[in-house]
Amino acid sequence: MKVSKCPAKPTLIVVLCVFLVTGFAACTPIYEGRPTAFPTQAPTDTVAPTATSTFTPAPTSTMTPTPTLTPTPTLVPTPTSTFTPTPIPTRLANLPVLMTGNQVVDWSYYYVTQKENRADGGLLNLSGMVSFQLMDRGIHSETIKVLGEDVTVFYLRVRHQFNNTLSEVKLIMTGFYGANLEIRNLPADGSTYVSVHSRRATDLFEPWKIHQEWTLPPSQREPLFNTMRLSELEQYLRNLPEQVILLADHPVILERDSWNQLYLDMDRVSASAARFSPFFAFNELNQMTGQTTMALVWQNYLSSGTDIPADQINKMVFSADYLVFVTP
Repeated sequence: MKVSKCPAKPTLIVVLCVFLVTGFAACTPIYEGRPTAFPTQAPTDTVAPTATSTFTPAPTSTMTPTPTLTPTPTLVPTPTSTFTPTPIPTRLANLPVLMTGNQVVDWSYYYVTQKENRADGGLLNLSGMVSFQLMDRGIHSETIKVLGEDVTVFYLRVRHQFNNTLSEVKLIMTGFYGANLEIRNLPADGSTYVSVHSRRATDLFEPWKIHQEWTLPPSQREPLFNTMRLSELEQYLRNLPEQVILLADHPVILERDSWNQLYLDMDRVSASAARFSPFFAFNELNQMTGQTTMALVWQNYLSSGTDIPADQINKMVFSADYLVFVTP
């Protein structure tokens, strides 16, 4: 009997297909653990650093210090406007022979140039010309307070014989607003000038006439009184001979009706502040309260020759509207 082979071929084909399917499945990768269902962006190209044309500064020449014309703090002697006063040696003046009428003019001489009384007999005003002995030939200065302002006062060191007591007196000539000013650095001001009358001992000496000439208008008294700057007066003092007598004229008691104007003058004119302030008292508010004790001491001395108190010896102050120098 003949055996048929047809049934074997379908079986082989099935087995072959199963083998192929299985083998294909085994080779296909299984996707697991994907963080997203979208495809991940591929990394972009990283810009690789490229060489740049950076400019490297070439070393420059080093600056070496060289001498320049720039001012340096090195102190070198140069002319300055600073004036160092020369110490003034004591040089007492000798007395020349001088007479007025039958009276000898010496260190104790004084003459009342003006005196007026009120209707009730009280004193209205009083001025006097007083003689002085120069203690040296220089101009001195100090700073005082007048109505709240600093005033540099320029004065002479002199002596006067009060009866039997020879006492030092500060003779004030003028002053300037400001502290510790020097003659060489004073501003251009009328207070720079001092009026001086020079005469010989052989000439007839009449103090009343000199006072009368001083009261003339400035244009008329100009030939009689020489106006000097303080620097010129300083030189004049050095050139004076050994024998010389100095006289100064100034009010010591002033009538009350003039006090308001006098206050204004002292507040605005430095020379008036310097000369009149020793004769007037002020309170802490800079109000004028009257004339000082020293003004009354001068009043008593010029009116009746009363001795000055012991506590005023070598502390007296006088002022000069003008100066009179008498030489042989």
